[in-house]
Amino acid sequence: MDEYFIGAGAVLTAGEEASICAASLHAQAGNGLAGRIRAAIIDFEGTSSAEIARIVLVAAGWSFGRFRTEVVSRLLSHRDCSLADVMTILCQATESDELHLFAHWTPDLETLAGLRRGGLQLVHHPLEALGQAALVCGQRIQRWKPVQAA
Repeated sequence: MDEYFIGAGAVLTAGEEASICAASLHAQAGNGLAGRIRAAIIDFEGTSSAEIARIVLVAAGWSFGRFRTEVVSRLLSHRDCSLADVMTILCQATESDELHLFAHWTPDLETLAGLRRGGLQLVHHPLEALGQAALVCGQRIQRWKPVQAA
């Protein structure tokens, strides 16, 4: 496991406290998998699709500016999105008909049927298929002017 999947995305929090937070992910994926991923969703916490509280959406090789423009703006315009909506929007933005899901759960039959109707294929991987992963989110970057020595 020496290949890395690297991309920009967002952490989506569901429920009454719903939010979208900028994120970037560097995750180890073996067996040539890293090079095949264009769109991915990772759930580091959930154990079933009924318990989804927070997921990470990632577009391979993208900057967050592009992700914000092409994915986040569409999610916000929908206001209320199902899991199938989120998956479809991510795949459409990345021009991918394949979505990689790394989680301890699989989507319910209704979500899977919605993806199939949209011509999308879900490739499910157990969360353990990722080796080391670094998730950076909610960071603010501030540039400081250099101080001249007196």
